[in-house]
Amino acid sequence: MIILLVLLLAVAVLGMFSATQYLTVQAMQREMQSLEEKFDEVRQENERLQEQYEEVYEENEKLREENQMLRSSTVIEHGNRETNKVAITIDDGAGAELISRTLDHLKAHDVRATLFPMGSWIDHAPEVWQRAVEEGHELGNHTYSHPFITRISEEKVREELHGWKESVENAVGEPYRTLFFRPPYGDGFMSGQGHHKERLQEIIAEKGMFPVLWDVELIYALRNEAYSSARITEYVLANARGGSIVLLHFNEEDINALPDIITGLRNRGLEPCSLSELLLAEPQG
Repeated sequence: MIILLVLLLAVAVLGMFSATQYLTVQAMQREMQSLEEKFDEVRQENERLQEQYEEVYEENEKLREENQMLRSSTVIEHGNRETNKVAITIDDGAGAELISRTLDHLKAHDVRATLFPMGSWIDHAPEVWQRAVEEGHELGNHTYSHPFITRISEEKVREELHGWKESVENAVGEPYRTLFFRPPYGDGFMSGQGHHKERLQEIIAEKGMFPVLWDVELIYALRNEAYSSARITEYVLANARGGSIVLLHFNEEDINALPDIITGLRNRGLEPCSLSELLLAEPQG
């Protein structure tokens, strides 16, 4: 009897164990089925997202092409005349002391400017150009060595643009992107140079930039006069208006005139700014 009872108990235990196992397997099968359904939903969602990505990419590709076409046919000479903004742009380069003094003037008057240094000048004093970027000023591509770009090959033009970019990135310690290119001497973009302009604009557009000229400059305009800070200030204030792009250079006379130019513009209701601030400014009502 004892043996029979033991056997019956063993059978009962095995039966309970088998039932438990069966229920466990059933639960696992249901869970696997649920996971498969979720996986299928995720796969379908991924396919939908992939289709959306391809649509967006195709749309962006068209926008990139349109933007390149826009850049390849746009030369910026001034901004919207219905704003009170006037862009301050300064070209070429100088020693660290003059650059630092320029940045001091801009900081004291709370003005952000767009600076177009040559890459070779950036290499001479990288720390001041790093300071310029840290203080909110824009740097625009002005080539590495300031050549007449109509006299060099397309490959050399690309090398000049790339050399400038390398110099800036070495100075600031990170990738740097600019939308603006200023041709040295305005070469290739002045009147009568249309055959060069089209070729050069394609190269500049490849790099994602717009050529930027000016509508107020000093060196050529005052070439037959005494070139003094007082005369520079007088000329800028007499000729700048809403939307103007003022071209200065890193020389003693221009930089000494900078504080009076800024103050004089503000006294006339005009606000000195960077190129980006000018080009993005809303028209005044």
